[in-house]
Amino acid sequence: MLLKRSWSLNSFITTFTLPIMLLLNTPALAEIYLSKGQGNGIPMAQAATSFHCSDKIYGVVSGNWPANSEHLLEAYWDDPQGKQREHTRYKFIAREGETRTWVWLLLHRAEPDLLDRLMMQEDDSLREFNGQWNVVFYVDGEKMRRLTFQVTCE
Repeated sequence: MLLKRSWSLNSFITTFTLPIMLLLNTPALAEIYLSKGQGNGIPMAQAATSFHCSDKIYGVVSGNWPANSEHLLEAYWDDPQGKQREHTRYKFIAREGETRTWVWLLLHRAEPDLLDRLMMQEDDSLREFNGQWNVVFYVDGEKMRRLTFQVTCE
């Protein structure tokens, strides 16, 4: 008995088109870097790896996606002790050509309790932020890049 194989063009198209379509929504090369701000709420174009506690730390992602496609940028910010301090989620719509978008981290002093205020204790709440931080970027649920940076608080 001779077995005959039959292939369905429809299943071939479905099987191989879906992964290709998913790849088209993710940029082949997304540039991801950390930066300081210009003072107007827009990050500088050059990358930075060292920040002061008072700096707004920008995570910048730029890439080429299909025009008018919707995406989700996420950043997980971990402090020097490995504790997740922030999870940023930002939905964006890609423009024609290159799209540049960003998220940011801004460190805040802890609110002193009543006893600390009465005793006029020195506020050292930012010292725990000293050291090497990690941030992991995801676009549409896909891990894109992990970066490390240094924070110095005086």
